[in-house]
Amino acid sequence: MSESPVTWEYHILKMKTESRFLSGTEFDTEPLLSELNRLGAEGWELVSVFDIEKVKGGSKYVNAVLKRRRH
Repeated sequence: MSESPVTWEYHILKMKTESRFLSGTEFDTEPLLSELNRLGAEGWELVSVFDIEKVKGGSKYVNAVLKRRRH
């Protein structure tokens, strides 16, 4: 008797950031941390984080990729 393969489902969390390298404004991590903790409580595991839409030395968004086992 063989076991069923593990299957995953994925979620992408897109967070807007006002961070700009040239302006000296730092990224506020609290909203991202809060959302990651909420998703973690639902069984999601963080796989990767990357920035997108780079503009003038900063990024408009941060994407977090999460996965959890599909039941």
